[in-house]
Amino acid sequence: MAKILRDPFLRFGAVIVKTGQYLFALAAALVLLLVPLSVVFGDNVLQAVHQHFAFADSYYPVGSVVTLLLFVSAVLALWWMFFRYLTNIVDTVVEGDPFIASNASRIQRMAFLLLAIQLIYIPTAAFGLIVETAFKGPTSEVDVFWDFTGLLMVITLFVFARVFRHGTDMRSDLQGTI
Repeated sequence: MAKILRDPFLRFGAVIVKTGQYLFALAAALVLLLVPLSVVFGDNVLQAVHQHFAFADSYYPVGSVVTLLLFVSAVLALWWMFFRYLTNIVDTVVEGDPFIASNASRIQRMAFLLLAIQLIYIPTAAFGLIVETAFKGPTSEVDVFWDFTGLLMVITLFVFARVFRHGTDMRSDLQGTI
């Protein structure tokens, strides 16, 4: 256990994971704060859009902006949850006993969170296109694609969850025979 605590990569990783967790929470809170501000100051936003893009027919789609902000805050909140589970797993590594049933459950939840994030990206991009088109005109385009790496990570996490679950079952069986 002392060797694990001295591992500089583990300590660095723990700092990065905890920092990420706090940053995602802060970002989600700030985006949620923008929801009422986008409604109250919609006219000011539209003025800034007119000045920036010089598109005379631009308009401010309040409902689409609010929906886009809510989707973005939902994605950020899901990332916060993902990092919370990852922080819990890193903590068990630091304690010296990561191969426990709760970590298998955490990894499976992390896989479901990543899957949800991948699925929420689709309507988020659609509302992003609606807002951008309203601001910049019909020449706007938003790239929407299925992220193969994200899908691969989801599958990998589901496999790791199974491996952890099987390993903890084998460990408990072994402890029962001693």
